[in-house]
Amino acid sequence: MSFTRRGAITLLALACTAALAQEPVDQPAEPAEQAPEQVLATVDGEPITVADLWWFTEQMAGGRLLDDMILWRLVTAEAEAVGVKVGTPEVDEAVEQLKAGHASETEFEQWLHDRGQTLKGLRMQLQQDLLVDKLLRQRIGLTEEGIREYYEEHPEEFTQPPRVHLLDIVTLSADDAFAARERLAAGEDFGEVAREMSVDPTAEEGGDRGWIVPDDVLVPKVADVVFAMEEGEVSDPLCCEDHYHVFFARETEPGRLIDFEEARPQVTERIRERRGISKELLLTLLRRRAEISVAWDEHSYLNDVYARLREIGVVVDHEPIDLPRPAELLPSGHLLVPAEAVLAAIGAEVSWDAEEGVLDAARDGVRIRLTEGSSVLVAGNEEREMKEPPQVRDEVLMVSPRVPVEALGGTLLWNRQENTLYIDSHGDEERTEEAAGGAEG
Repeated sequence: MSFTRRGAITLLALACTAALAQEPVDQPAEPAEQAPEQVLATVDGEPITVADLWWFTEQMAGGRLLDDMILWRLVTAEAEAVGVKVGTPEVDEAVEQLKAGHASETEFEQWLHDRGQTLKGLRMQLQQDLLVDKLLRQRIGLTEEGIREYYEEHPEEFTQPPRVHLLDIVTLSADDAFAARERLAAGEDFGEVAREMSVDPTAEEGGDRGWIVPDDVLVPKVADVVFAMEEGEVSDPLCCEDHYHVFFARETEPGRLIDFEEARPQVTERIRERRGISKELLLTLLRRRAEISVAWDEHSYLNDVYARLREIGVVVDHEPIDLPRPAELLPSGHLLVPAEAVLAAIGAEVSWDAEEGVLDAARDGVRIRLTEGSSVLVAGNEEREMKEPPQVRDEVLMVSPRVPVEALGGTLLWNRQENTLYIDSHGDEERTEEAAGGAEG
């Protein structure tokens, strides 16, 4: 199917003619004169019409523009489904923020013209950006409730450690350390004694090491002494291998849980780090989930693009494997893969009895059994629960992979952005959490 403005007008005219032909009329209608094609510009006297622009757009940017429109539909539909809205005042505020970056209204309008954009188009783009941002925040729990919940569930992450404003005299002998301690006990100023007796570079500053926290101290016994001191206390000489310390706690602050409002920026940043999902990934996930069919012949290649986005790859020991049936991501978020192909790829001997619905696999002395319809995997004398019971699809046993693969000594990593399951058959690679989360195997 090929769409052109002229073709659409012709089809509309034919449709109208057919409709009129079915209506009884007293007199034939006068043929309507075709409106002249609207001229958008002229170049050396030659016109550029709406049809010309449509043809050029179709050939040069039609696919990209269509994909943008599809994304806009997906974003607005997702926002409606989860109750996310962007009001006119929010768009107005975003526009004003952009205007604030320009010296005048005229300069702002020139900036818009240089971008080839109208104010209305800019507002549409800002609305979409704000919607995506709100969807991202909701997806990773950056709502007010989510931020407070994370703060309350992870108090250790927002506890300020104890601090000591520490002064230090360092000597190379016990005699010098005790001599310094006696001078301090006699009432001499710590800074003056440090300048005279300390061999540490901080002597010039009177031994002042500034504010320190436990992580700043590498020697445990030093930390034990320093963070047990009261404000204004001077320590006894402490031996550390080939030198000695005399400490002075000028000020101390106990550890404390940081107030929620004070910690809010840290909480937000921590949530982003742990549950982060980029705008690109969110849009990919929306495309991946949607049923999209492109009927525009010139850009039907988009159907292949969207189909590839939905494909789930399985990689074993850095090599993609061929599957007799595509892996499947269930609405529950659980992943199903062809059991026989995946277990054979990690080096297991596999036997599948289709009549009994039983699959046996063995590797390195470990034997497991999977039974169609049962979420219990038998490994030796143990039973392990799987996320989903094995299911036969198109004569292929599909299984939730984590439990059987780990039972046979392998490890798994689901990369949500790549839509790919990575399996290490030997389990000796460091497993990491994928930032955007993953399917449950």
